[in-house]
Amino acid sequence: MANRYFTCKTNKNPITYACGEEIIFHIFYRHEGVTVPAVKFKWQMEADFGFREEGVCDGKTGEFTLKATLDKPGFVYVIAQAIDEDGNPAPESDIFYGGAGVELDKIKSVTTEPEGYHEFWEICKKELHCLEPKLIQCNELPKDALHPNHDVYDVRIACVGGIPVSGILTIPRDGKKHPARVTCQGYGVKSAWHLFGDDTINLCINAHGIPNDMPQAYYDDLFKGRLAGYGFDEEQNRNPHTCYFKYMMIRAAQALRFMMTLPEWDGETLISRGGSQGAVQAMQGASMVDEVTYIDTWVPWLCDISSGDIGRICGFGNFSGNAMRFFDLSLRARYVTKKVVISAGLGDATTRASGITAMYHNLQGEKELSFTQCREHIYSSPEAESFRFEE
Repeated sequence: MANRYFTCKTNKNPITYACGEEIIFHIFYRHEGVTVPAVKFKWQMEADFGFREEGVCDGKTGEFTLKATLDKPGFVYVIAQAIDEDGNPAPESDIFYGGAGVELDKIKSVTTEPEGYHEFWEICKKELHCLEPKLIQCNELPKDALHPNHDVYDVRIACVGGIPVSGILTIPRDGKKHPARVTCQGYGVKSAWHLFGDDTINLCINAHGIPNDMPQAYYDDLFKGRLAGYGFDEEQNRNPHTCYFKYMMIRAAQALRFMMTLPEWDGETLISRGGSQGAVQAMQGASMVDEVTYIDTWVPWLCDISSGDIGRICGFGNFSGNAMRFFDLSLRARYVTKKVVISAGLGDATTRASGITAMYHNLQGEKELSFTQCREHIYSSPEAESFRFEE
């Protein structure tokens, strides 16, 4: 049986509120499209600039209402869950993650460029071109039962930094030329995914240049051991050249360069995509490869990481190390003229909506931004609803 879940209706489009305007969240507890009762609901609201409330309410009607206001441009975030008489989470029940935005046009980035920013990225680009994107390993994998008309390969690609690009490449077996797409993964340690498209060549790369399709215990051991807390070593983050993320970004760029060497590429469309940490790789990697035509991101991480200095709520990570600013997407966005599409969650505590909005405003080319109500970083409610931001 599917879990019970939540949906939410606000008194207007949730990303169109004005400062001081009342925001009303009407939240429904649902099961297979029908509002159902609970014993009680436990909820919490917090917002940029310090607003916070929490409480418990009766659940017999299966719905409840919360209200908030925000007097500065920013976001209000809501978390709620069904609980039993003892205050324990109700079994087989999802959590509600939602929010609303106030005067998004006025949410601007505050993170400043560190000294040597452009010199650092010029060095990265020069390093990238020190090695041609040649295959150093290519193992053909068994055909996928659901995609029998694709060739599938586990590949390693030469790259500077002492670690190869490692990914899963899928190519339609139709003799035609196609757009090429590179997909980068979020924070964690995992195999590259097997991604298929009837009209695209797909390369999904793992973030660490490690083997693919290994037993889960292999990745778990790495995450607990050698790669535990990667990217947040205080000593490494004193200098962007020693930061773990440097060569991760260069590997993303090398993967894009590799796709252009394939005879199946159409020579025109090159797509860089990823979510969360993968969005950072997608945008930073694309900045080093002029031929990229389109950047597709979701829940992008490292957006305006200094926003906590003015009272906004930041997302996941310790951003105190100087090197982290070199990878901030709100800084990169100032120099991105390619088309960028962004999707994000109004209830995302990992990559906060205010930072994403600030980054979006800095983009210089064609751009799209949409927020989804009832969406967290990974989870989305079955009745989630998306809203496109119109400047």
